[in-house]
Amino acid sequence: MGKVAERRARTIDGIVAAALDVIAEEGAAGLTLGAVARRVGVRTPSLYGYFANRAALCDELFARGWTELVRESEHLAEDPVDPARALTEGLREFVAWSLANPGYAQLMQWRPIAGWEPSPEAFAPAVAALELTAQVIIRAQRAGQLDPEVDPGELTQIFATLGAGIVSQQLSNEPGVPLDAGRSSQHLDDIAGMFLTYYAPRSPE
Repeated sequence: MGKVAERRARTIDGIVAAALDVIAEEGAAGLTLGAVARRVGVRTPSLYGYFANRAALCDELFARGWTELVRESEHLAEDPVDPARALTEGLREFVAWSLANPGYAQLMQWRPIAGWEPSPEAFAPAVAALELTAQVIIRAQRAGQLDPEVDPGELTQIFATLGAGIVSQQLSNEPGVPLDAGRSSQHLDDIAGMFLTYYAPRSPE
């Protein structure tokens, strides 16, 4: 990477960091290019060379968040890891990361900005995260820990919904409360266990 590209990358990183601060302090509704420019110490038009509009900035935040989450969770899909344990640990890591990164999580889990939805390019890392969960689900079915008769795509979607629900409850009702102290998040191991129990292989009749 040349010096110009490095300088541009550093500038984008600074813009992203400022945007995350805005969301963490004011909520996603307070995210504007003007608010970000003031924190960076430049005039708003200066940001247009990096992000054409607020939607483009939201896309960058959305993609970065899911990319980081996938990178931190990839180890759970490795074969030596017990799949049932990987699902439980994955749920814990997902919720913990989301609570520690509320600026990212608000855009990743909600649609808080009217008229914005992630572009297909920005959404690709979210699809990768779901595929990572699906790999563990399929391994759990093959290991006899989940019912092989249930469509793995359905199981993946349900499990992802459980995680999103815990994050949403915690961020909306108890922001800043630690993972193991939240009214919802403290029960995530039990919630994962309920999922594994409900979808355990059925005994032959």
